[in-house]
Amino acid sequence: MFYAICKSTGEKVNSITIEQDPKYQFINDEEFYADPDEIEDCPDNLDIKKIKVVFRKGKNIINWLGTEYYISPCFFIPNKSKLGINTIPESPEHKMAKNFIYDRIKKKNLEISYSKITKPEKYTLDENIFNLPIDYDKIGIEITTSRIGGLSSRRADVIMPFIVKHPILGNGVIIEIQFSKQYKRTKVSRELDWAIRGFSVAWIYRKDFEKINDIMIKLNSDKINVDSYANLIKENNKSHIRDLKFTTQSCVRQLEAEKQKLSEEVKKWTQEIVLEIVNDSGIMQKIQNGNNISQPVCGKCGALMTLKNGRNGKFWACPNFPRCKCTSVYIE
Repeated sequence: MFYAICKSTGEKVNSITIEQDPKYQFINDEEFYADPDEIEDCPDNLDIKKIKVVFRKGKNIINWLGTEYYISPCFFIPNKSKLGINTIPESPEHKMAKNFIYDRIKKKNLEISYSKITKPEKYTLDENIFNLPIDYDKIGIEITTSRIGGLSSRRADVIMPFIVKHPILGNGVIIEIQFSKQYKRTKVSRELDWAIRGFSVAWIYRKDFEKINDIMIKLNSDKINVDSYANLIKENNKSHIRDLKFTTQSCVRQLEAEKQKLSEEVKKWTQEIVLEIVNDSGIMQKIQNGNNISQPVCGKCGALMTLKNGRNGKFWACPNFPRCKCTSVYIE
């Protein structure tokens, strides 16, 4: 787990950056709870908001080939299996790949290819991340859009935010590691979700790794391809517009249905109020005139009604006729 809730501050903290945060100089003295977003399920007798976790520092490890890797700091749940707690599942390969990419970023040892030029001749723009304005204090693993001002709870495997906006790459680079099958529509949706926030996206698939196991992790190429946020919006413009139209249509239809429902409720409520005003002796004003007849109040304008003679006998009429045409039955 890369996020946890600090008991004393109530803040959601990142294991990647907590050691650099001056508010947490004595991490071992703090108590942390698991981020509920990371818990898939737990026994009913446990409060999902109060599952204790422990901070584990990052460390360098060396495999039997002598290759050194950095394992990022994280939070973990002691005795998770015995307690019957299941976190959101992740394959070992996927986890190794994330740590591998994070390690390359931290060591500033990663090249990206982010733009293809076809005229007047073909070439690509390549860059070592060492030359990019990366905000290394905010590099994260398994971060969600809600933590970057997003609208949905979309996860990113690795994020490289920039200190200042890059003219082509925007606010930073999102690296998505995808080992399982994914529908094209889902991929487009995830790309646009980041692109509209100014983030460029890089996809790394299983086929991009030459080897990935406990012994060795190696990419086929030292460069990863990044699609700029502007290019993603341009390429997926038609799909994006279609989705917006569909969403707008659904919202408008829903609003119309709610409008009709609300209109009927208001109409019914208004009728009930008018009847209450006209018929409830506790609300209606009754004034005894010289003939000892109770005069009701007009249900529309509030004027004291007058007794009239019509073709069918006596009835109450509003004195403000013809501006107000309210009438009421006269009962002797």
